[in-house]
Amino acid sequence: MEAVHFTQRAFRILLNCFARPGTAGKLESSHTVNNLYGETVTVCRSLLDGEVSFQTANEHREINQSLRALTGGQIEPLEQADFIIIPHGAERQQLLKAVELAKVGNLIDPQKSATIIMELDEATATIVAQLTGPGIATVENVELAVCKEFLALRASKNKEFPLGIDCIFIERSGRVIALPRTTTISEVTN
Repeated sequence: MEAVHFTQRAFRILLNCFARPGTAGKLESSHTVNNLYGETVTVCRSLLDGEVSFQTANEHREINQSLRALTGGQIEPLEQADFIIIPHGAERQQLLKAVELAKVGNLIDPQKSATIIMELDEATATIVAQLTGPGIATVENVELAVCKEFLALRASKNKEFPLGIDCIFIERSGRVIALPRTTTISEVTN
């Protein structure tokens, strides 16, 4: 029963983060799987099951098999996956390819899109991102350790609402930020 409560708490945190883009939540750590953050495993345990599919950005066989055994999620190619997991330390080209191939749904079924679960690496330079959109009173500023190419690619994937991708960013500390496709991100420059 404790496992059920554990995943329900994580799910509630994710819902709150999606409802209030830019608001950071704090996830509990699950056990690690093949060097994934424990908090990423927590998110996977909350969101993946036998009804959805996933893939890692680098198509890491061991991570895929471990998550399949843990969650029952189906392993599919990047362009068909409901969830794409980008582990910390993934090469920039792998990250960009995964986002580029992510499905955005269609006008009849926009919900048949991908959610990106991205581990943020402290080695990546941090940018200050300005967020606007539903769930944000005026403007929200957050620090994200993402590359500018990712921001541009995300913007192009989300340009034709209701089509697009949703993103969950997880830091090693357990801090999580969720950005739905309706959130516009622009980099704050000095």
